[in-house]
Formats: sequence, structure tokens, C-alpha cells
Amino acid sequence: MAPSPSAELVVLGSGTILPRAGHGCSGYALRPRSGAAWTLVDCGPGTVRSLGAVGIGVEQIERVVLSHFHTDHCLDLFALAFARRNPNLGAVPQLEVLGPPGLTDLIERAPAALGRHVEDPARTVTELAAGQDGSLGFERADLVGEGHLNGHTPNALSWRLTLPGGFVLAYSGDSGPTPGLARAARGADLFLCESAFPDGEESEHHLTPTQTGRIATAAGARALLLTHCYPQLDPDDAANCAGRVFAGPIATAFDGLRVPLH
Repeated sequence: MAPSPSAELVVLGSGTILPRAGHGCSGYALRPRSGAAWTLVDCGPGTVRSLGAVGIGVEQIERVVLSHFHTDHCLDLFALAFARRNPNLGAVPQLEVLGPPGLTDLIERAPAALGRHVEDPARTVTELAAGQDGSLGFERADLVGEGHLNGHTPNALSWRLTLPGGFVLAYSGDSGPTPGLARAARGADLFLCESAFPDGEESEHHLTPTQTGRIATAAGARALLLTHCYPQLDPDDAANCAGRVFAGPIATAFDGLRVPLH
């Protein structure tokens, strides 16, 4: 695997729908190579505000990749559309929004509830259909995405994103311990994975730190970045628990964290 020069992941929202200082709703900015435009991976409430905090303009976003349609992962898609219409920005580049089945319906219904200002005339919508193995994907010049159904909702995805040079970023989205998540994480250079609840509070649709660590180990992931911890779980405790079953580097995400991808 060759490095992706100046590839970077910026954490815009590392928390859940519940208020927690330094941990907003899910959102991540991915730059796949030096000089490339940014891809948003999920776009929960507060994502657009966080872009300003890390110095990324809305006009620098070329793509949004969604894992599922719970509001803490997608609601700022419409704030982004509103921001892109601001006349002070001038002409904005084309924006592609990609996601699982249901994406088109979500976007088409939004203006009736939220107003015409959430329509984006420079936006294209790519709703991805799953194959027989439950996977779906896209291929662009600087990013290849492979999504795997994970059971959190009927169409929720865990993503496997391959950058130029072959670096693999796996992103759990919201997921329990499912085969789809395991497939997305296999051999990942960085596994960005939820660790929602403390050990002992196992759930069908979310993970505990020990479950996250075991999945990372079984998948052969090189490094683990824990995210999406509910307030009852201290991120440092999550890292300690996951570290008992995963031998690679572990870190916990916080809003504003910048991670070089190499």
C-alpha cells in the first residue's frame, strides 16, 4: 500500500444525538489526496458549523456519502444546501450526494417540510442499490466506496472507502456486531468505528468497546479510532476496554481532530 499524499480525515462530529461538549452529531470530512476537494461522510446536525471551525468552506465540498437516515447522521444535508445557495458564495461546484435506498425520497420530500431553500440546483443525487450479497458502491476518480448493509436500519450501511494509493478507511456508521460491518472493516488501514455503550450494555444495533475491539482484531484492521460514544461511556474508558482485545493503535475521536491518512 502506497501512502495517499496529504490525505486527511477531519472529525466534525464525534458524538450522538445527546448533548456532550466536544462531541457533536456524526460528521467527518475526508480529503482523499493533496489538493482534492472534500467528501463529507455523514452530515449530522452541526456539521456545517463545524466546517467553519476547522477552516473548510462549503464550496470546498464536492461529495456527501451517507450511512443512513437517522437525523443525527444526515440532517445537515439540508443546512448545507441552504448554505450553498447564499449569494455571497457566488457559483458553487457540483455536489454529489450518495447513499442507500431511500435517499431520493428523503431529498425530494424535504422542501415540502423545510422550504424551497433546501433545494440545491447544483446537486446530483446517487441512490445506490444493493446487490445480492448486500453490498453496493461507487467509483470516482479519487475515491472508491463499498457499502455493506449492517442491519441498524433496513438500508443502513457501513462504508469501506479506498483512497488513491490503496489506503482503506472503514467507517461503521451505526451498527451492531454484524457480518456487513465485518466485511467493511476487513484489512482496513484505519477503522473509524462506533463504541456507543459501556461493556455490559450490549445492544443489537450498537457496539460496546470490547465488541468494537474484537471486530477490529478479527478484521485485521491496522488502527482503530473510536467514535459515537453516548454520554454514559467515557471515551478514555472505551479505549482502555477496546485495547484489551485489540493490539493496534487506538485513539478516541473528538470534534476538530485531524488524522493524516498514510
